[in-house]
Amino acid sequence: MQRYALLLSMLLFSQSALADGGGTSPATVELSNLLPPPPAAGSIAARHDLQVVLSTQHTRTAADMAAAKADADRSVFRFADVFGTPFQASALPKTAAFFTRTAELDKASVKEAKEYWQRPRPSLVSSQVHPLSKEKANDWSYPSGHSTFGYTTAVLLANMVPEQRAAIFARADVYAEHRIVMGVHFPSDVEAGRVAGTVIADDILRDTGYQADYQAARAELRHALGLPADPVTPASSVPAATAVH
Repeated sequence: MQRYALLLSMLLFSQSALADGGGTSPATVELSNLLPPPPAAGSIAARHDLQVVLSTQHTRTAADMAAAKADADRSVFRFADVFGTPFQASALPKTAAFFTRTAELDKASVKEAKEYWQRPRPSLVSSQVHPLSKEKANDWSYPSGHSTFGYTTAVLLANMVPEQRAAIFARADVYAEHRIVMGVHFPSDVEAGRVAGTVIADDILRDTGYQADYQAARAELRHALGLPADPVTPASSVPAATAVH
């Protein structure tokens, strides 16, 4: 966790330092320039990665597999169990459109990174791995695209509805871990997706080209959930005045 926090802070600082003030929407976020490389083949870290996949495969239940297969759907509406019945595409067209646009940036950014590192999927590394889905040829493993999307989505949703921040990120964790349950990603792929998704979301939140769509989706979602236009800051979270001596 400390490694993740340190890495993420460095990446976000790099994004800020490289930013030119916004105003244009990037076609991709160049993750290959930001993420560390995946564990080298044959390294201790790579062997540990594989062992986690095999251990998860051995212990996964029918319910685990069904839930993981359902989460193969790359959609913001997989977070419906956080928000309840109002959170559905038919009722939230602006929200759906915004996250469709987000998914396109995510997918393009991850594709560039996957092509750069070309890490084989777990089933290509070991015949002992029995994935629950067949991935496309040359669709590489690092970073996890689903995990990236899950965390990009979580950061954006948490900024829209900070009242549900803890539940949103807990759901993103499950969504990402399901890629290991599926047997299609290593833990380090998922960790890289967590960092990548956070960086992409930060980029979106800073980019003026996304602001109109973001604000429209935020207003629509908060209204549908019966929340005030702006979250109320709890009194306990307001810093007390500093005494002057």
